[in-house]
Amino acid sequence: MSRIIAFLLIFCSYVANAQDHPFNTYDWWNKLIIDSSTTVKVNNVDTSIIVVTSRQFTGDKLRFMSEERGTGNLLYFFCYAHNGQWHLIKTQGLKEAISYTPNTNANWVIYTEGMGKIFTSELDRGMRMNAQYGVNVIMLDYPSITTTKSRIGNYFFAINNARESYADFAPVMNSIKELKLNGHLGTGSLNLFYHSMGNYLIRNIVLKGKLKQLNDSKWVDNLILNSACVPQHGHQKWLHKINFAKDIYINYNPEDRVLIGAKIASKKTQLGNKAKPPVYIKAHYVNFNPIIGIGHSSFLDLYKRKPMSTIAKQYYQQILNGKQVDFNDTSLYQKSNYKNVGYEFFPN
Repeated sequence: MSRIIAFLLIFCSYVANAQDHPFNTYDWWNKLIIDSSTTVKVNNVDTSIIVVTSRQFTGDKLRFMSEERGTGNLLYFFCYAHNGQWHLIKTQGLKEAISYTPNTNANWVIYTEGMGKIFTSELDRGMRMNAQYGVNVIMLDYPSITTTKSRIGNYFFAINNARESYADFAPVMNSIKELKLNGHLGTGSLNLFYHSMGNYLIRNIVLKGKLKQLNDSKWVDNLILNSACVPQHGHQKWLHKINFAKDIYINYNPEDRVLIGAKIASKKTQLGNKAKPPVYIKAHYVNFNPIIGIGHSSFLDLYKRKPMSTIAKQYYQQILNGKQVDFNDTSLYQKSNYKNVGYEFFPN
């Protein structure tokens, strides 16, 4: 009983109901338009992303994307901003969606989010990443909150969908690899970014035996496990099996209040909370605690959130654009005070 009470006190303040979700309003959904034709010259737009979603298309005129997972048939959209609205072009697949991208030679980020995102908030995160870091974004979207469940119910709803996301998106990852190697993604870097529960996608691709087709060449520059809401125990074993990435970055925070709640719920220490030894010696572990305290999400400037620190912006600008971080720069980094695992930022 004490474990349940502690979980409720620590975690529930971070887990919203979808009906209270700020992105579930009429104004937000009305911002989205599905184009019947591509009359707008999308090569002239400033902000755009590609979305691959496992949600079901509802046919509703307003909330046209479900809060539930579909039947296994993925939907592909190219989304771009124009005249204050977000236009979606429904495409037959990734190759067509990529053909609308204004600059395929820019660096690419394959982005998977964590808990609490409906379709509109997924688009907002992806569009912000594109605008803030100047990267092309392919968003892998799965349902991670619903109006049909309580706050605690939504936690288990989200984690179950995150765990099953590998079944939907492993084939997409294979397609991305082939498109990269065949030149369809241009000349820039390609980076994988998994946030919070989104890390179950890459973890289960490995653990469920879906890695082989991805693993025969180095086609990814940076693999980024950000605030990973997956079990810490044994992470070095499954990471050791990944050969397709040139560098791996694991961002953690020993005082992450959200992941402490997840630990109480799951009875397992989370990788993004306490990256304890044994560690994967080829990965770069970065302790965010000195600059975010008890925080969980620190990679985007978000509306009504505390602005990102300058040092965090610089760090994400590097890794999301495929660059290597110089941890020998003693003006920015020092050895982590948490069990001497990796590095940490000097507070600014």
